[in-house]
Amino acid sequence: MKKLATVLIVAVPIALFFRVCWLVFAAPAEPPFDWRLHMSQADHDAIVATLNHLYTRAAYTVTWTIQLGYAASLWVRWQSQKLPTAKIQLRQGRSIEE
Repeated sequence: MKKLATVLIVAVPIALFFRVCWLVFAAPAEPPFDWRLHMSQADHDAIVATLNHLYTRAAYTVTWTIQLGYAASLWVRWQSQKLPTAKIQLRQGRSIEE
């Protein structure tokens, strides 16, 4: 069960990273420099609003990815330090709860 929890904790930041990549690369292209010749102001505003929203979501997702990645690394370190201590206590005949 602990290994499954560790795998899930490590997999979440990786999945979020791929979501950020998808958000950024699946976004519509920015309007061309001479956009006034090709589209109306309303069309331009709709594209820019979509881009702003997608990039904002990507920025928040990057932030959560970094934070969860750090939490996952702390979890893995804690598990690796906790395991030898428990084994030593069991060898000495003490219970882990003491």
